[in-house]
Amino acid sequence: MTAKPTRTATPVLAVATALTALALVLTGCTASGTEKPKPTPSATETEQAEAPGITEVTDPPGTGENLVGALSDTAVTSCELADGTWNVVGTVTNPTDAPADYRIYVSLLNPESDTRALKQVDVPGVEAGATADWQTSVELADEGLTCVLRVERYTA
Repeated sequence: MTAKPTRTATPVLAVATALTALALVLTGCTASGTEKPKPTPSATETEQAEAPGITEVTDPPGTGENLVGALSDTAVTSCELADGTWNVVGTVTNPTDAPADYRIYVSLLNPESDTRALKQVDVPGVEAGATADWQTSVELADEGLTCVLRVERYTA
């Protein structure tokens, strides 16, 4: 006579192991019930949120046709805070052989290089070889700011 094969526990053990593994995976996908702490704003973030920067720009920088970067054509002769207002004064010299229009963007940056103000100053019709004065003011009481320019030249 031939012996009949006997059943073993191997298939049952394999199924039980697979179900246990599936249960562990699914448990890992559920919320743990503990909430993560929510960040609180720092004093700097709160200050900036309460006192936003000032932007007075008609034409976004770099949007004009046929512009030429012309930072070297411009000089800031004064950038000072007085009575809660920044007064910025400068000159622009047209080195070309044709009249030019200038668009100057004055940025006031804090020591962390955050822009606290951005203001556009247009200086139209500067004759070839000529120098023109320009100035602007920004009502902003922040101390310790630095004046930084972006200058665009256009053919008049």
